[in-house]
Amino acid sequence: MMGWGWNNGMMGWGYGSALVGGIIQMLFLLVVIILVFLLIKRGNHLFGSENYSRSEEILKERFAKGEITEEEYKKMKDVLKK
Repeated sequence: MMGWGWNNGMMGWGYGSALVGGIIQMLFLLVVIILVFLLIKRGNHLFGSENYSRSEEILKERFAKGEITEEEYKKMKDVLKK
């Protein structure tokens, strides 16, 4: 009687270990996807704010030089915030 007490060679775990292993792999993959998403979002935010601040500086300079009116300045500033 070879294998007596063994469940298909799986030492009593049977198909349950495959199910648990699959769930753990899915959770790990989900965590990795969330981390990548957060890193990309954070990176876009950092680069976007730098571009916004430089653009706002240029806009202020143009307004100070009299190249644009106050109304144009306000409209352009609103566009930059979007």
